[in-house]
This record gives sequence, C-alpha cells and structure tokens, in this order.
Amino acid sequence: MRTDRPGYQYRDNKDGSRAHYWNPKRAVKGAPAALSAIRLDDTLSDEEITAECQRRTNDLKAELVDLGTPPQFDGTLHSLIECYRKDETSTFHSVKHSTRIRDYEPSLRVLDKNVGKRRVDVLRASDFRGWFTNWRKKGHRRASGAIKLLRVIISYGAGERFPGCQQARLILSDMRFEQPAHREIAMTYDQCLAIVKKSAELKCPSIGFVEALKFETALRRIDVIGEWAPPPGGGEFRWSGLMAKDISKDMILSIKTSKTGAAVARDLNSYPLVAEALKAYKIPDIGPVVIDEDHGKPYWENRYTEKFKKVRDAAGVPSNVWSMDSRAGAVSETVEATGSLEAARDLATHTTTKTTRRYSRGDGLEASRKVAEARVKNRG
Repeated sequence: MRTDRPGYQYRDNKDGSRAHYWNPKRAVKGAPAALSAIRLDDTLSDEEITAECQRRTNDLKAELVDLGTPPQFDGTLHSLIECYRKDETSTFHSVKHSTRIRDYEPSLRVLDKNVGKRRVDVLRASDFRGWFTNWRKKGHRRASGAIKLLRVIISYGAGERFPGCQQARLILSDMRFEQPAHREIAMTYDQCLAIVKKSAELKCPSIGFVEALKFETALRRIDVIGEWAPPPGGGEFRWSGLMAKDISKDMILSIKTSKTGAAVARDLNSYPLVAEALKAYKIPDIGPVVIDEDHGKPYWENRYTEKFKKVRDAAGVPSNVWSMDSRAGAVSETVEATGSLEAARDLATHTTTKTTRRYSRGDGLEASRKVAEARVKNRG
C-alpha cells in the first residue's frame, strides 16, 4: 500500500478508465464525519495526484489544529466574545444551561452581529449610549440584555488583562441605562381554572396540571417540568427535574428549588386547582412527573410554551397572560389573602430571602398549608 498518497481512493469505470478521489476521513484520523470524498481531476498525472493528496491532507490537518486552538483576543469585541464562550473558566460555563440558551446566547449574538468588529480599546461612553438607543428601538428588554452581557464580557476581558478592557469596564461602571418596566400581569385564579379545564378538553391535561401546580405552590416552571441539558463535560442532553418519588403517597411534594437550592414542601391536598387538574392528569408511578403527551417524554421548554399558548387561547384567556404569570398570580393572591408580603416571599422562595432561608430550619410545610387555607377561603 502506498503511503505517499494519504486519503487516496479510486474507482474503475465501465469503459476501463479510472476515477481518482481524495477521502479526508482516510487521510486524517478524527476528521469530521460530515466531510465527503472529493473527486480529483481526471487529467492529473500520477505525480500530480500524489502532490494533490498531500496538499489537501496538510491543509485539513492545519484546519483541525486551528479548530482545536483556543481563540485569541485580537482587540475586537468579536474575539472577546469568542474567548468568553470558549474559556471553560468563564461564567458562560458556570450558569445554568437554560440561562445560557435563553439569556446569554441571544444577547451575545446581538453584540457580535451589531458591534463585533469594533475595537475595545477605542470605545467611549457615547458608543455605549448610542448602541443602547439603537437596540432599544427593537425592544427594551433586548437592549438591556445586550448591555448586561456587554458588562459581563468586558469584565471577563479585564480579568484576563486583555488590552483596553480595563478602561472600557471603568467607563461602563459609571454608566446607568434605563431598565425596562417590571411586568405587571398576573394570572388570576379564574384564568388558571379555565386553562386547567380546557387542557383536559384538548387532551393535553399536563398543561393544566403544570399551571395549577405553579399557581397554587408558586414553584418555578423549571422546577415542575424539569430541564433538558448536556452534562458538564458535554455530550447527549439529559433530563433532570421533578420525579414521582418527590411526591409521597399522602401527596406531599418535597424538592429543592433549582434556583436557590431552598428545601420546599407542599401539601398537594391543600390545593383545589391541583385537585381539579388531577381529574384529567395522572401522576406517573415512577419517573418524571410531567410528560408531554405528544412525545411521551418530559417537555422541552419551547414545546411547553407553544402548547400552553394553544390551550390559553382556546380557554379565552388574554394573549398577554403568559405561563410565567401563574407564579406571579400565586404571589399576588397570597399577599391579598394574608396581607403578608413576607408570607408571599416565603411561599415563592424568592432570592431576596435566600439568606434568611439559610438560617431557617425546616421546609415551610406548615406555613404553606396555612397560606393555602387562607387563599382558598379568600376566593369565596
């Protein structure tokens, strides 16, 4: 076998001629599977075929080395973004996968697309103000998210002592940008009940169960439907979330929240909306609690959102009411029923009470029962 023609292959044609090919997967071990064989010019001589195979192989090896080489900061925001993305010590790799996909990546794309070519060492406050003004025209939350990530990556660059980043961080630290108004919509009990009943009619009772559970317990959606994410070392996506074993036979739900790690216990017998949802939805005996009826597996977040919208619209609930608003409804109803903001904060395990909860021994089971009784009574 000749070793001076890496990746060489041939095929004999019916007319006796021979077709010559260079196969990258034969030429270089570990070459991407997506690469396919390339037919060489039929007019090449034996020496030229050898030279062409060697040239293509050397070029491919160089490309693969470049792909495996960490990105280098060249002074532009684009290179800073790439360094931040690829550096496994950056905060990009320490945030939750859902946060990275939902918040970080969209904002980084806005930065890269719009200002990636700009050099960091010449940026001024007027640049930042102008960018924010232009981005805001396409949405205030989009602009705020982009500025937030701009602060993050420039702080990263300053920490790595990349030229220009320290000065840019100082400029940004003195600047304040108008924040988008807080969302004021909260799902009501009647709206949630309508969604629960309509989801049963539409043969997708999992939607009603999730919304009922969120509205009654103030749990975050990710703590109810779970999350698909790759393992820390990379690889195939895996699911983690609420399991059947987290709900006892006497219907006590016990988990630790994904955001704060706070221990939470809720007596599902205390919640009428959950009881209504369970008329149509059966909690599995084992495995994940919430299953997407269309796929027989736990929900991907975007699939849940799309199905929720269909149920909400069919139930006659206004389109400005989102799935996230059921948690806001829980907090609002609790404050109205108990007159206690602290009770609502405790029920929702807000991050503002994280330190307090660290010193609180117990999981809030009895308190949540009292809150549930007060809320039900308040409904009349």
